Amino acid sequence: MTRLALTVFLLLPLLPLEPEDLPRGQIVDPVACLDDPAQSYALFLPSGYDGQNRCPVLYCFDPGGRGSIPVALFRKGAEEQGWIVVGSNNSRNGPWEAVQQAARAFWRDTHARLAIDDSRVYAAGFSGGARAACGLAKMLSIRLAGVIACGGGLPEWLAPEDIASTPLFGTVGIRDFNYREMQELEKELRRLEAPCHFRVFQGRHSWPPAKLAREAVAWLEARAGGPGGT
Repeated sequence: MTRLALTVFLLLPLLPLEPEDLPRGQIVDPVACLDDPAQSYALFLPSGYDGQNRCPVLYCFDPGGRGSIPVALFRKGAEEQGWIVVGSNNSRNGPWEAVQQAARAFWRDTHARLAIDDSRVYAAGFSGGARAACGLAKMLSIRLAGVIACGGGLPEWLAPEDIASTPLFGTVGIRDFNYREMQELEKELRRLEAPCHFRVFQGRHSWPPAKLAREAVAWLEARAGGPGGT
């Protein structure tokens, strides 16, 4: 696809899109929720998505409500593993009522449009978005197959014991002001013998480099018994 064509997809107006209208292998942003057009998200469907076979899904939370940022970040790993990636354009660093509303909105809308494997639901987030990702299971009363927590740990209403059975891949910059918090989270999860993997990168408070995002998806895929990394 040319750069111009990609730009057209990224600037589409907030119009309802049917499943058959959603392109594969590229980012569509925004996708307006059918029941609540004020809520929208960025979406990536892998090239092999056919609407018949149910796929794993990664729900993403950016602290600034920029859903296309995490969707673009995890796109390569998702294409390799056949995952759907969704990034809320409404969820931000609180308040929690608004975060939960955004989570419910993109959960309902994607389940109405797409073939999703509910045994393979993942969440990812950065900073306050990481707290939202860690708390998604409790917010929606669902089970998560894994979490990617970047530069942020648990919300105040969640304890390490609450997520000890959920595989967690954590990333943090060496100069991130949440570096110590992530160290403590790793220590607690390892004490609980929880399935976790933490990676530090050269940087400040930010989403991780693309290489680590790809590694995170592969690690979670491997935990599920798929063909991903080790």
